[in-house]
Amino acid sequence: MTDWLRSASTTGPTAASPRNARQVAFRVLQSYRVRRVFVGRLLDEQFGRLPSPQQSAAEWRLASELAFGIVRRKSTLNALIERHLTRPRHQVESDAWTLLQIGVYQLVFFSSVPAHAAVHETVELAKWLGKSRWSGFINGVLRAVQRDVTDETTNEPAADAVPLNGPGFRRLLRPAFPDPHADPVGYFVAAFSFPPWLARRWYARFGSSELFQLGTWFNTPPAICLRPNRLRTTREELLQRLGSRVSPEPPEFVVSEPADRSPAPPLDSVHDVLWLTEHVRIPDLPGYDEGLFVVQDPTAMEAVRLLAPEPGQTILDLCAAPGTKTVLLAEQMQNQGRILATDVDERRLDRVRENSRRLGVEIVETRRVAPDGHDIPAGPFDAVLVDVPCSNTGVLGKRPEARWRIQPRDLEELAAVQRKLLAIALARVRPGGRVVYCTCSIEPEENENVVQAVLRRVPGVRLETMRFHHPGRPSDGGYQALLIREDSTT
Repeated sequence: MTDWLRSASTTGPTAASPRNARQVAFRVLQSYRVRRVFVGRLLDEQFGRLPSPQQSAAEWRLASELAFGIVRRKSTLNALIERHLTRPRHQVESDAWTLLQIGVYQLVFFSSVPAHAAVHETVELAKWLGKSRWSGFINGVLRAVQRDVTDETTNEPAADAVPLNGPGFRRLLRPAFPDPHADPVGYFVAAFSFPPWLARRWYARFGSSELFQLGTWFNTPPAICLRPNRLRTTREELLQRLGSRVSPEPPEFVVSEPADRSPAPPLDSVHDVLWLTEHVRIPDLPGYDEGLFVVQDPTAMEAVRLLAPEPGQTILDLCAAPGTKTVLLAEQMQNQGRILATDVDERRLDRVRENSRRLGVEIVETRRVAPDGHDIPAGPFDAVLVDVPCSNTGVLGKRPEARWRIQPRDLEELAAVQRKLLAIALARVRPGGRVVYCTCSIEPEENENVVQAVLRRVPGVRLETMRFHHPGRPSDGGYQALLIREDSTT
């Protein structure tokens, strides 16, 4: 047995700097493997190291699709690679494995890249890394995968069908996954690329049809919404400014309601945003530096709409960073009143301040607070928005790392924090005041269970309404509850 694949990884300061999108994607994936930080942050870091002529929109799209897509679909890719290996996987060095993932991702999901180009460019990546001796191995595995992938598509899941990044499946010459009818959980784990515990959980809750719909939605490159900053422009003016880069209509692909929920009310905020029609770096868009818009999903906007802040009020925004809801609060208040935005991380509060400055918001005061919340001002506040830390299971398409980061035990640990934060919010709102509790999770332990537990412990609070936002209608998943502190005179 040879050991040439187990040579030292090229990760030190002398490693070759990226010169194109595929090299950027490799460095992002290599760094993510070690640092486990947000892929978007790593992408910004690495893309910024490209020579200026290479920092084009096309290179950005390619680098980001590879980086986000490979993290998102790693189990799919691994299943397709492993059956063509002639040696155990543990004998393949991590960097070589990443190169194989880059190549297979292009072979399966990039219809615009010819197969021969996908193979050739991946072999060139190995040479760029100074690993020319990997070339034959990588070429052989990728050619084997290439022969296995057909041009035929189908609308039904099958053991020989790879779920695409959107509706539909691509046929293989032979089965690569468990049978979706006999073993829907196993198929979901391998073909859609999700952790087993989450697959089992969602299957028990939703059934196989809804499970596969969720997988399709979360593997579809997410639609990005731009919310016009009405302190400076209108939706119509922004649409005219951005032209063909945006659409006033949401994407066509919409997931149906799950069986265990009554239909949610229509998302009014869908009509307040513009939808990007191409994948671009947001700061490169016209109007960004002028503060004409902010990236925000309609589901997140609904939390602020539910709180219904008014001009002149004093609002507490708990867990405010990065501040997209904070600045919408200010917009709803017509930049009149006071918003106290708190967070436990000063660096994250920098984002709140940056967003406020860029968008012309003048009524936000930021404050770093202790994790236990003991130093949050007592108020009383007219209203409180408590956007708690959560598992992110409603936004797994936009946060590809989250599906691999969250563990079953985290749900109860998060719920304990969430209950405490909601109790703090209720203690700081005036009689007759409003509190909105919100998450970007679709798990009951973090949503209705938290609210009901706090209501049992805190007297004098009325649950006014709850909203369940299912992923893909056509925006993010999440949960919101409006609670009213009863007037002490009643």
